[in-house]
Amino acid sequence: MFSPKIVDGDLVIDENGDIVMVEGDEELAQSVRMILETRKGEFFLEPDHGLVFDNLLGKEADLAKAHEDIVEAVLQEERIASVEDVIFTDNPQERTRSVSLEMKKTDGGTLSLEGVNIEYA
Repeated sequence: MFSPKIVDGDLVIDENGDIVMVEGDEELAQSVRMILETRKGEFFLEPDHGLVFDNLLGKEADLAKAHEDIVEAVLQEERIASVEDVIFTDNPQERTRSVSLEMKKTDGGTLSLEGVNIEYA
């Protein structure tokens, strides 16, 4: 699968003015990252796309429930068979929580994704 490369919400353009494309594991990791950075219900064309942030952020955060929410969100990507590990890292100064994942792909391979930043609401 080919997709335009997106960094910080922007298309990446090369020195020739062409859109940079990604494929393979890089494209799959980008797809999972975009799911995790999208609040569920935010995208009106696909209201079930994204992650529920309620258990992930704020004073009432419940990381056990957030783990379940992350697994549910990641499995929206049909090329991911399972989520093997979820690691939370907090940065109170920047009011962010980042998530790193180890996933098993449907083709039997593995995929790592590090440092997906989730901003506090």
